[in-house]
Amino acid sequence: MDNISVVYATKTQHSKKLAEAIGKELGVEAINITKQAPSPKAAGLLFLVGGIYAGKCNPELISYAEKLNASITGKVVLVTSSASAAHRNQGELRQLLVGKGIEVVDEITCPGGFLFIKLGHPNKTEIRFVAEAAKEISKKSAASADGKDD
Repeated sequence: MDNISVVYATKTQHSKKLAEAIGKELGVEAINITKQAPSPKAAGLLFLVGGIYAGKCNPELISYAEKLNASITGKVVLVTSSASAAHRNQGELRQLLVGKGIEVVDEITCPGGFLFIKLGHPNKTEIRFVAEAAKEISKKSAASADGKDD
């Protein structure tokens, strides 16, 4: 698929690891929206990578998503890590995107660690899983865009 972007916001550097692994797998640069504060650019497939902290999405990721619109952002994949399995999905972010008419095609989740909770997560195996899942989703999205749905 043409025009793939990977952006992330991070507090613990877990999202950076995940975003960079996805970027490497897909041959694109992962952009840190926390430091670089870029304006959203056109993307056929956008990977939004961020953690859940105390049950809430990273506010910087929400702020970035508020700037997105369906005319420049085709499809979105949410990528999330969290120390809590109960709060691993990006419900707030998904609701914001869907409300803007942006299709959320999938969500990849994995364990994250915070302080002494799940220390060492995401580990290398989990990071690899996320990168491989991103590659598969991008392939399916490209096939769908080309009218070659399975």
